[in-house]
Amino acid sequence: MGSNVSSVHDVPSSVENKNGLVVEIESRRQWRSVFDSMKVSNKLLVIDFTAAWCGPCKAMEPRVKEIVSRYPEAVFARVDVDKLMDVAGTYRANTLPAFVFMKRGEEIDRVVGAKPDELQN
Repeated sequence: MGSNVSSVHDVPSSVENKNGLVVEIESRRQWRSVFDSMKVSNKLLVIDFTAAWCGPCKAMEPRVKEIVSRYPEAVFARVDVDKLMDVAGTYRANTLPAFVFMKRGEEIDRVVGAKPDELQN
């Protein structure tokens, strides 16, 4: 079961350090690979829906980096809503930034908007 999780670490456009993993999702295929591998994992998947033009998203970046380093056991996936509109639509990421928390393929929580205190809890 755990062997499928390692495929997340092999996905191109990953930024990994000793403090956590952020996967920059560049395509539907890459998203499907990450999502499918996380469905069979007990790890938390945090999807960070963002856009290049989004000021509040940029303002949240330092806090997101801090949270990634604080929770290295979780996998963080960053999705640009302009590049992957269908993925954003699936998760109703209409207001940015939007953070969707998933476990085993099921949404367990979400934070919408630049709310660093809510994101931390």
